[in-house]
Amino acid sequence: MIWTLSSGIIFTTLGCEWLYAIHEEYGYLALRNICFQILSLILLLTYVKDESDLLLYTWTTVAGSAGANLINFLRLRKYCTWSLTWRFSWQQHLLPILVLFANSLVNLLYVSADVAQLGVMTSDYYVGLYSVASKVRP
Repeated sequence: MIWTLSSGIIFTTLGCEWLYAIHEEYGYLALRNICFQILSLILLLTYVKDESDLLLYTWTTVAGSAGANLINFLRLRKYCTWSLTWRFSWQQHLLPILVLFANSLVNLLYVSADVAQLGVMTSDYYVGLYSVASKVRP
């Protein structure tokens, strides 16, 4: 079951939903998701009958998202072309990658600094109370 659910990560990566979001194709994304979720629901109601069908349930659930992401991957040719590059200039890309890494690191530190400081100053009990209280939205 772990391998089945892990395969969903690969298909999510191949799906490149961010590319379609950049081009604001939300209608396509919504229609694609609705179609595959309905198909997944039909398969689920047809083949999964009791607790012994847990692996079949897992495959059906992953197939719903994997199918949608596979369609995305096949449709990528509309926006980009694929080719192998043997001469790669890594110096050109190093600074933008470092900027993105630094931004991600600073964001992580900013988000978790309050909990870390509270953990140093108080006990785990108060950190737990603060964490739960900060997740509650009015």
